[in-house]
Amino acid sequence: MNARTQTILLALASTALYVGVLYLTPRADFGLLITQWGTLFLLFWGFTRTDSQFTNRELSIYASLAVFFRLLAVFALPLLSDDYFRFIWDGTLLGAGENPFLQLPATYMADPALAESLGLRSELFEGLNSPEYFTIYPPVLQFIFYVGASLSPDSIYGAVVIMKLFVFAAELGSLWLIYRLLERWQKPLKWFLLYALNPFVIIELTGNLHFEALMIFFLLLTVYWLDQNRLWLSTTALALAVASKLLPLIVLPLMIKRLGWGKAILYGALVGLWTLLMFLPIMDWATFVHIQESIGLYVNVFEFNASIWYLIRGIGYWFVDFNIIRQAGPTLSILVMLSILGYAFAERKTAWQNMPSSILWVYLIYLTGASIVHPWYVSTLVAFGALSRFRFPILWSALVPLTYFAYRNPPAVEESSWILLLEYLPVASLLVYERYLASKKPSTETLS
Repeated sequence: MNARTQTILLALASTALYVGVLYLTPRADFGLLITQWGTLFLLFWGFTRTDSQFTNRELSIYASLAVFFRLLAVFALPLLSDDYFRFIWDGTLLGAGENPFLQLPATYMADPALAESLGLRSELFEGLNSPEYFTIYPPVLQFIFYVGASLSPDSIYGAVVIMKLFVFAAELGSLWLIYRLLERWQKPLKWFLLYALNPFVIIELTGNLHFEALMIFFLLLTVYWLDQNRLWLSTTALALAVASKLLPLIVLPLMIKRLGWGKAILYGALVGLWTLLMFLPIMDWATFVHIQESIGLYVNVFEFNASIWYLIRGIGYWFVDFNIIRQAGPTLSILVMLSILGYAFAERKTAWQNMPSSILWVYLIYLTGASIVHPWYVSTLVAFGALSRFRFPILWSALVPLTYFAYRNPPAVEESSWILLLEYLPVASLLVYERYLASKKPSTETLS
């Protein structure tokens, strides 16, 4: 079978499976879901087994497939996530002139006349997965919610598609930036496929409407502008990343050794200023308190697919028969931040082309200590892993869909220790092995 025929067959089979996952398979049907997803990864492996150097025509074909698969995902109502109800809820409030950070959803629904006047429909409220908590989404996302809800006030599906177009556009930007950075740093262009055709990325970001896509785009743009020595433009990109997901603040310590203390402090101050200006239209004291409260609940109450967090919890039950994580959680958070700072100060290679690897490790440190590791969180590791020699994020992206096993008996969420072991042990093993190889052959770049 020649390469052209193989690519056509892989593309046709992938299209059929994407239709199955995105349009036809609810997350409760775990057996069918994971079978389709697993087959997509086998096909993805087939795409990536290309020669080290491929022609511009081949690259155009792969890039076109990456765009096509994402476009296919744009028009699917998310079947694996119900977060979009909160997105539309917040957007509807903004469209009615209300600040979505100020009141709990139940407060509005307690007054039917008020809810109706604001356009808050009962089907939206019933779809919320956390109606008892204040919203946590930063201003860039709130703007997207507003656009979606305003342009399609009477259709949930229409609002979802509009919001997905923002994710789609961000993904196109990320694909272009990954290609340009690989080309600029003279790294193998086939690494582009690791993000472009990764089914996990396509399904979780465009398919399930997760805005890590915007954060990834703005972080990549930050690195791109840093590499071009356009420092002040990069502060804007990083501020947009923070105003999309808050978490990118953890990359600021990586600037200290690269810029020196003086420039790094100024850089961080500018990022903070641009971020503050974006928060300003919705910020008052009550908003600040509610955001802080939501973050506290998110960090200290919710649990899903954690690693060290669950180990500490298990140790507590073993020795003292209660969940010590509530007491150990703040200490763990401090240790995570100290570890990130320690990594930043210990870096030896501080060229901008090493920045993706540094971001990869900083995010990994954060996820290792996190109480919640939803599948789509791994997408950031995949993006920056594609710009580095490390392939454990690709393995993680293949295994993390197993966590949907927890949703097999709705509405309950029941995790399995065996699933967690099946997910984390291979990833941790490959991570250790790749770190060992990197220490022995620091200049080797391989695609495994």
